[in-house]
Formats: sequence, C-alpha cells, structure tokens
Amino acid sequence: MTRQVVTVHPSASVTQAANLLTENGFSALPVVEENGELAGIVTEADVIDNRFPPPGSADGAAPVTAHRGRTVAEVMITPVVGVSQDADISVVVREMQVHRRRCVPIIDGSRLVGVITRRDVVRVLARSDEDIARDVRTHLKYLGGEKRWAVGVIDGEVMLVDEFESASDRLVAVALAEAVPGAVQVTVSAHRPVVPLPGEALLSP
Repeated sequence: MTRQVVTVHPSASVTQAANLLTENGFSALPVVEENGELAGIVTEADVIDNRFPPPGSADGAAPVTAHRGRTVAEVMITPVVGVSQDADISVVVREMQVHRRRCVPIIDGSRLVGVITRRDVVRVLARSDEDIARDVRTHLKYLGGEKRWAVGVIDGEVMLVDEFESASDRLVAVALAEAVPGAVQVTVSAHRPVVPLPGEALLSP
C-alpha cells in the first residue's frame, strides 16, 4: 500500500478536492477527520456529478431539485468501508471488484494508514515468478534452513514441499510465503513430487 496518502478534510471545498485530484493524477481521495479517522471518500465521479447532476429520468432530464454541494462532506461517499492493514490482498481486490472502486482505503481500527489502488495491485501482479520464488526462499530460510523447503512458483501460485512433519511450521511457512508481493496463492505438501516443482530449478543455489 501507499502510506504517504494525500487526503482532504470534510470541510474542504469541492473545488479544492478537484484541484487535488487533478494535480496528483488521482481518481479518488480519502476524506479524513482531524483525528485521522476515515470519514469517506470523494471520487472524480462525485465531483462531476455534483456539477452536472446525472439524468433523473429516461428522457435525460436532470432532477429539478438537484442540490449542488459546496463542501466535500456534501458530495463524498459515506460511510465507506476500509480494509484492515492485516487483510489479504484478495480481500482488497474483492472490494474493488464488488464495489467498482479504483482506490481502497487501508485502516488500522478507524484510522487511515494507507491506500491501495488498482495500479498498486497490477504492479504486484507484474512481478516475475523468479522474483517471487527468490523472495519466498529468503523468507523460509529462517524456518528450518534453505534445504528444508522445496519451492515452486508458476503464475504467482506458490507450491511448497516440507521435508519434515510439522503442521505448525507449515502454517508459518504459508503465512511467510503469502506475505511475498506477487504471491496469489500458497499450497504446502508433505511429499516431494517425482518431477521438480514448476520453477523449482530457478531456486538452485
């Protein structure tokens, strides 16, 4: 996630929000109270709809009683659901897909601590299997040594084979592998396959 987040206060004007959006090339801005709590989110669409209200009927007529907001508080989306900083990336992606959102606020309790955009997700997915495998191996070398785990990666799916019979260690191994950027799924097995795992050769010392 991006930790240095450009935010806007609920009392800011819609014009100020529009300037921040254009100056930074953002599609959305988190709206944050003075105490750091997430109050909502304001998007490009909110700014546009505030100036040009969407059609109110099939014939394209705008609502006669349409109100033009002057402050961010009047046009922002609220309440807005933030995702915990401890959540799996799949939860963030699901939030984007279900609610058609380009930017998802990341929270610690009710305080904003960062944001994740579609571009951030794409950047992670663009990592090569070689890079993912190398990072997974680096994480696991502190859990039984470099030779304990066989690691294979294909299209971001990580496959681990454990030399020993330790269920608790495997849970830790999965958590460590899932923390590697680009790892979309992690599975662990107790038996080494007859043929090398996909990408396993990439991890040879």
